[in-house]
Formats: sequence, C-alpha cells, structure tokens
Amino acid sequence: MTFLLLALLIQGVPLEVKPNDQPDPAKMRVIPAGTVIPVNLTSRISTKHAKDGDGIYAQTAVPITVNDEIVIPQGSFVKGKISHVEQPGRIKGRAEMSFSFQTLVLPTGKTFEIYANLRGTGGAVEKKGEATVVAEKGTDGEDIATRSAEAAAGGAVTGAVWRGGGGAAKGAAIGAGAGAAGAAVVALLKKGAPLVLEPGTLFEIELSRPIER
Repeated sequence: MTFLLLALLIQGVPLEVKPNDQPDPAKMRVIPAGTVIPVNLTSRISTKHAKDGDGIYAQTAVPITVNDEIVIPQGSFVKGKISHVEQPGRIKGRAEMSFSFQTLVLPTGKTFEIYANLRGTGGAVEKKGEATVVAEKGTDGEDIATRSAEAAAGGAVTGAVWRGGGGAAKGAAIGAGAGAAGAAVVALLKKGAPLVLEPGTLFEIELSRPIER
C-alpha cells in the first residue's frame, strides 16, 4: 500500500483527503420540522414552588421514525426550562406555566439542540399558546367562591329540614347564615389551586426546526 501511494505521488496524481470531522451525507438523517414528539414528565412540578429558570425534564413516550427507521428511540431524554410562572388569583385567574424544551439526549449520549412548540397536553391541564399550560377549569378563586355560595344555599335547605314544622323558617335563616359566613371566609382567605404536573404527564411537542443527526 505504501509503494502504491508513493507511485501515485511521483506521478502527480492528486489524492482526495476527507477530513474526519466532516459528516458523510449518505449517513446523515434529518428529522424534519413539524415532527410531533410525545414526551412524559419525569418529575413533579407545581406552580406553588416552581420559578422562572427551573429545569423541566421528560422522556420520549414512543419511538420516532423517519422513512421506517427509528431516529429517536423511546426513552430519550428531553430537557428544557420554565420561562414563566403565574400564580392563581385570589378572585379570578388560574395558575399557569410557560416552558420550552431545548435539548434532546439519545440513549447513546448524543445530544442535539432542539426548537419546539407545545402542540398538545394530557391530564388535567389545558394548552394556552405555543409554550403555556394552565390549570383545569374550576380551580380559580371565582369558581371556589361560587361553590361556597352554593354551599350557603345548601345550608339554608339543611337548616329548614333540621328545624322542621313551624321552625323551618328560623332553621333556614340559621342555615343560610352559617353557609354565607363560610362562603365569605373561603372567598377572602383561599386562593385558586396551583397548577400541578405529576410525573408521567403527557405533552406533545412539535419541532419548529429540523434536527440533523
């Protein structure tokens, strides 16, 4: 082999040298923009404790294929950051959280930067925009106060039944008074519920840029 190379050099035949750091186009795989990747959270997140800049971690729920070839194996890690946390209001407003996934790590350890939007959610959360989830309906302060007011009406009925006969009207007044007082206390002291994302919560993220791997 050495003699052959020397002979070629003597004859002036140019040798094509391919740098080792140049990828072979024939072996490159492109995961196109628009690919949807379902992921499951691996840790619990609550707006009660989360803050801007905290990490968010998930794993791919299913293998992702391109041209019948697995390009992202199931169980690949996806990492991101929380960009905004909104606490629930005392009267109106549900808790919400914005985040984005930025890094994909394959089981081999190979790492890719990703750009993706939130496409869908699972569980008791709702999607809001391209990067935000909000707590389910019925968890803000206004809904809690409404349920307390309904409890006050129930107190009136209970009081009337408890007193019975001629004392029904008086019993209703007592029951209504107790229920109304409870409603007032809840409305003043209890905020809406936080947004809690349990491990295993499913999200669908959609690539906004292709990945070349």
